[in-house]
Amino acid sequence: MRRFINRVFFYINVLLGVALLLSYLSTYISPAKIWVLAFFGLAYPYILFLNVLFMIYWIFRLKKEFLVSFLAILIGLNHLNDFIPMRLGKDNKKEFVKENPRQLKILSYNVRLFNIYEWLSDPGTNQDIFNFIRSERPDIICLQEFYSSTKKDYRPEKIKRFFSDTPYSFIHYSFKNSTNSGYGIATFSRYPIVNQGTISFPKTANEAIFTDVIVDNDTIRIYNNHLQSVQLQRRNLNFLDTLKLRYDEDQMKEIRDISSRLKTAYIKRSAQVDAISKHIKTSAYPVLVCGDFNDTPVSYSYRKMRKGLKDAFISSGQGTGSTYQGLFPYFRIDYIFHGMAFKPILFEKVEANLSDHYPIICIFELQDKVK
Repeated sequence: MRRFINRVFFYINVLLGVALLLSYLSTYISPAKIWVLAFFGLAYPYILFLNVLFMIYWIFRLKKEFLVSFLAILIGLNHLNDFIPMRLGKDNKKEFVKENPRQLKILSYNVRLFNIYEWLSDPGTNQDIFNFIRSERPDIICLQEFYSSTKKDYRPEKIKRFFSDTPYSFIHYSFKNSTNSGYGIATFSRYPIVNQGTISFPKTANEAIFTDVIVDNDTIRIYNNHLQSVQLQRRNLNFLDTLKLRYDEDQMKEIRDISSRLKTAYIKRSAQVDAISKHIKTSAYPVLVCGDFNDTPVSYSYRKMRKGLKDAFISSGQGTGSTYQGLFPYFRIDYIFHGMAFKPILFEKVEANLSDHYPIICIFELQDKVK
């Protein structure tokens, strides 16, 4: 009987090992070509965890079968590092000197429309977001799901007063109801903005913008991105929150609907990240790439966007770095990437419960020879 159980476990283990390899493959093949691979990338942390359990099981039983999971994990060790940086070094907090004109502090935050639809019950959430951002005194602020309107607390001029330390701004609206009302993406800067532009995506509210700013006589380019979300409906969220497998027709219909939404989002994101990546290559200036990518580190979007750049979290962060507080917690979907002209000193995820995302902050030092 034990031999039979071990054989069944071995076959399951092999399938999980293959699933782990497919999750690695998902980072190289666009979902526009083979969309199903993206689901393996999404499930990577869970597949990895099960492989670790099987490896421990076989080691405990002194069986060489542990090599199945061990080798599968070893092959993708770089992906594990993208989730949990294996970085040794000193605490860099003391290296930040605000008076140093070559250092700059970047804050990226999906503010969830400043809680205009009261996802959080506290009516003062929008003010708390403003106060938090101002208290951090960033040099560059990249906001996704930015919102302004004619309402008292959301007027653009009032928001700009809150961010008076960063008086230069570029706000681009995906949807605009009037002159001062709309939804979009915004970048605020302590430094003068000398150029700006958009990278538009057809048939979607998502977008990317870039701003060229002058820091200590050098021009750098900031990309602020909000890539395609899954756009789950309230009924989808309620279903997942109370999921109990019954395999009835209504449940299967809901599962198919969620799968279809995921597929659509993966395909749209792949086109969006291709366009942004192409645009980054044309930049004559050193770049910082910030934003909500709506995708994990084991994904085509992450690998494509990061090509030629470094992930500030991996360079100077610690822990898992999870930035999402929603339905799938512990996922890292918000990023700050940088070119070689920037030395990351400190990366921090701030656990501010004011949105469904955590704000991320990185302090950089601009190198003397900017390329």
